[in-house]
Amino acid sequence: MKKKIVIDILMFVLMLLEFSKAYMSPIWHELFGLLLVVLIIIHLILNKSYLKSINKGNYTIKRFIMLISNILFFLTFLLSVIFGILSSQELFKYFSIGTYGIQFLHKIFSYISLLLLGIHLGINFNSMFGKVRRKINNVVIIYVIDILIIFYGLYSLIKLEILKHVIGKYGFGLVDGNIVINIFRYFSVIMMFSIVINYFYKKYKGKNKWKRYF
Repeated sequence: MKKKIVIDILMFVLMLLEFSKAYMSPIWHELFGLLLVVLIIIHLILNKSYLKSINKGNYTIKRFIMLISNILFFLTFLLSVIFGILSSQELFKYFSIGTYGIQFLHKIFSYISLLLLGIHLGINFNSMFGKVRRKINNVVIIYVIDILIIFYGLYSLIKLEILKHVIGKYGFGLVDGNIVINIFRYFSVIMMFSIVINYFYKKYKGKNKWKRYF
């Protein structure tokens, strides 16, 4: 379990660093990306029991949504990696096609995977952050933290113009402030989505239709 937690934290940190390309040289961006791919492969190996259970048992609406979110995140991340290799400037430059279209596709799928990561974390929120919340053990403090993250996440979503990145209007990031501020803004966007998704999950998880089988 501890090994899984360490891997998950490292993946999360590397994901945030990948969206700080404007603050680092291309070689570091590609090295972090390569390491992220390795960690995701390890993550899948450590969670092979989940992969084996996909075609077993009945599917509730909840389980179906979890599966779809996982598949979409994996596919968008995979496409981001493929187009990243095809637009590489350093490590895989011999495979690089080097067109703006390929670079934009790399960026678009990267930003879509960022948003899907927030949804993925929201669906699995309790298993990932439940222990931390139980240690806080104060509903008011938890709500205040959630509200602050949501508002700052919304501000960051607008400030970073993420929706414009998704449609390929901009490059990999707007240079504003420093790398620490940039990372915290992307962190807040991901956590905003995860908190909102988790809120709706908790609201409807007790409903009979949520537990309905296909």
